[in-house]
Amino acid sequence: MAAMSSNPTQISARITSKVEFRAGDGPLLEIPEGDCQVIVDGDSAVLTWTDDGQPLTAAIPKIEFDRFIESGAIVLGAA
Repeated sequence: MAAMSSNPTQISARITSKVEFRAGDGPLLEIPEGDCQVIVDGDSAVLTWTDDGQPLTAAIPKIEFDRFIESGAIVLGAA
């Protein structure tokens, strides 16, 4: 019996323009321009960056992540 296992992909990236996410039911928050790490797993992408030395994380739907890539707001392999 073969076990189903996910293979998340971790990618270095750079935020180059406005990238926003919604934390729960709260307002849209902006991820600052600069280097980040992205883990793509299934239907979502998790972005991790630092702000004032503090690590921060945002999970966004993969479809939104793909739009940010297409628009050039997130550049993969740039960090």
